[in-house]
Amino acid sequence: MTVSETIKRKLEDEKDRILSSFSVTKQDEGFIVDFIADCDENSAESVLETSKNILRLIIENSLTIWPSLDEWSSILPKEFVKSFADSTDSDDWTLSDWLYWFEPENRTWFLWNIELIGNKSLKISILVYEHPFPWEALEVLFVKLGTGEVKEIDT
Repeated sequence: MTVSETIKRKLEDEKDRILSSFSVTKQDEGFIVDFIADCDENSAESVLETSKNILRLIIENSLTIWPSLDEWSSILPKEFVKSFADSTDSDDWTLSDWLYWFEPENRTWFLWNIELIGNKSLKISILVYEHPFPWEALEVLFVKLGTGEVKEIDT
């Protein structure tokens, strides 16, 4: 798999935003969609940091050859990997199903910002280029990390 230059640039921009604690805010196209997710009082900051780490790992490992499922299982945090169903016979997502939506050619959104709202909620902002867009993998990420339902905020 070869990553297109456009997707590569978008992934690198996403990584820059994550590494700079979202202080890089150059938006040349697309629009921002906001979501809110509630956490336990003591877990919001942990969910924030873990989600940033997981997305950073995905970006760093998707700019060349997409890793195998076994490789992803060793790259991503163990507890996160264990939270997925073992087979497609379940109603829950498998790790393979979830990772599919992060393959560069399947990406339809890019993380714009995540911020704490009070001490138990997260505001998650993503950059998208068309509407509607499949965002369920984003929701699965945050629910697996311990949030409640991820809801789009009407703006």
